[in-house]
Amino acid sequence: MSLRTPRLSPSRIRREVSSPPSPLSSDVHYANEKRHRSHVLGVVHPSFIKLALLALIVAGWTSLLLLKRQTHHSLYPSIRRVPRNNDHASTFTATHPLHQNPYALSPGELPGYTGWARPEQTLAGYFRMASTAPSSSSSHPQNSRYHSILPLGQPFTLLLHCLHDENMTYYACPPTGGAFFYVRAYGPSVITGTVVDHSNSSYLIALFPPEAGEYTVEVVVTFSAPLNVRDFPLRRNRADAAEKLEEEDEPGYEGYLVHGFPIFILVLEEERDDAADPLFPPPHEVDKPWCNLTQLTETSPLSSLTAGHWRVIDHVGRSIHHPLTPDEASVSLDGYRMGLNSLGVRMQYVYEECELMHIRDIVGDGRGHVMKACLRELGYLDEVLVEAKNQSGAASPMSVSEEHDNVHGVDVIFIGDSVMKLEMGFFTKLLGGSMTSHAMRGVNITYIETNGGIHSTLSNIIATLKTLQTINERGQSKKSGFLRKRLILFNSGLHDIDILCSSKRRRSRNVTITSVNNASCADAYRDVLMRLVQFIDAYPAEIKVFRTTTAGWPKYGNYGFTWPASEMQPQSRSTHTVNHFNEIAHDIIRKYSSSIYITDGYWITLPRPDHTQTSEHNQVGKHLVHPGYEVLSVFARKWLMLILWSVCGDSIMTGRTL
Repeated sequence: MSLRTPRLSPSRIRREVSSPPSPLSSDVHYANEKRHRSHVLGVVHPSFIKLALLALIVAGWTSLLLLKRQTHHSLYPSIRRVPRNNDHASTFTATHPLHQNPYALSPGELPGYTGWARPEQTLAGYFRMASTAPSSSSSHPQNSRYHSILPLGQPFTLLLHCLHDENMTYYACPPTGGAFFYVRAYGPSVITGTVVDHSNSSYLIALFPPEAGEYTVEVVVTFSAPLNVRDFPLRRNRADAAEKLEEEDEPGYEGYLVHGFPIFILVLEEERDDAADPLFPPPHEVDKPWCNLTQLTETSPLSSLTAGHWRVIDHVGRSIHHPLTPDEASVSLDGYRMGLNSLGVRMQYVYEECELMHIRDIVGDGRGHVMKACLRELGYLDEVLVEAKNQSGAASPMSVSEEHDNVHGVDVIFIGDSVMKLEMGFFTKLLGGSMTSHAMRGVNITYIETNGGIHSTLSNIIATLKTLQTINERGQSKKSGFLRKRLILFNSGLHDIDILCSSKRRRSRNVTITSVNNASCADAYRDVLMRLVQFIDAYPAEIKVFRTTTAGWPKYGNYGFTWPASEMQPQSRSTHTVNHFNEIAHDIIRKYSSSIYITDGYWITLPRPDHTQTSEHNQVGKHLVHPGYEVLSVFARKWLMLILWSVCGDSIMTGRTL
């Protein structure tokens, strides 16, 4: 049986999946989760301004917005403000169940289809829901808006079957399965889940709600009949290989909701004896310790799936929201990026068992920056300031100033593409600097570019790292006790996928890469990543961390730019391909390294297609691969905490301020 259509070749329609696809799922910090603010006649209390500025230091533009905050008497018609009491308890008690997030998202408050051109052919209408065997603690109520009601801590599972009738339907369900999905649920949190393909036209959906409340569950068919990732790049062995033909052969992204979705589930929290404050977060989530090195790193491609989640912490459409923009009656690009002039929603990433350092913990709030305390512990703060260096990624080794020869401190080395460069920018701001100015005494920041993929940049990466090592050794011989601790964060994935797999980059692939020959893009990536991992594993550094590739090219739920009306989004440029490449990276590092940690970049970004880079002119390109500020803040703080644990350890990281 096949999908009967003249637009798809029988070889693809009837192909049998060689192995079940990888689990697929729907997977800034503004540090205001314990806000107690007063707002009287438009004047913000000074204590709130101080906390908000500290919380938003990672985004300089946001600080500017808050500094400009003032009473606004607009020439335009506006809503009259009224004095508000600082005690919010009475606001919640009457309308919100105990411990439920008052900012929880209602159905339809996150975008879905946003205008990409998509093929008419899809199996979205052929799937039917069949709930898995319910546990004793869950229910499937009749005549209720809820598909299921379950207790907090229990996963929600659902079985999908692809069904067809030869006499009534146009397409046939592939008997071996193979369809790809995107899964997302939102309410008090925005979460991810998994899809397990049983290779018999049935698929098991699993979600793990982390908070009590109502959730809107979406299951989207992304590709009804995808190719195996090993088929890319297409037509590599064909005499008629041409870029246009490759593009025609690639399946296009669909993005249709499965018939019957969205559905709604209710997660209930167990009754507790203690009379707790009805404000969220609930008491059991307040006194968590700082995340340690083990909790911040991964042990498998799925280990970060349920390690944390995105909690909704603010909503412009709720009466308890306090305005943050300098002119709440107008709009700005900065306000759009914050979510205040766009979706009206802000979120914070929280770990289930531990807590990321808050901005106030990092900058010290008058007690001194935590990184300075670390450097002081190491005896490095008596040295001169070191300027951040930016490596362009050229073939020749970077030119490093002789200034290194006389400076103790740490070399923080970022290796990656433009996403890594954005992360480096936020990290630099955490240290009190910017992309073009000094960061902190005793800290030198180096960026080694991987744009174009590691096939094109591996030789430069190795040469640059060797240069840094040589300078360190030379300085150590010239000055007794000299030692610069090296700290490496690296990634390569998005550019490798784009160059090695995409039909849109066939010309670039042929011109710049000659070593891959006729290998699949996955095999070519595996080969070159192995060489990079082996070099970094043997390289002397205090800590070496690979950040998994972010969930690039999301479609469903994205917004803020103009889609081309006659161009499909190809399968090679999808979150599914990214997931497969991350599994390759896990496998390579497990086999060829004993010293490299892995930290998550994929599961954090997958549920947030609504939070990607936006620009004034709504370009598509970078918007599809660059995460927004809330994500970048999480990345930067995770990396700083990994540095502190590896260099300073318990002397700095024990104890915490809530």
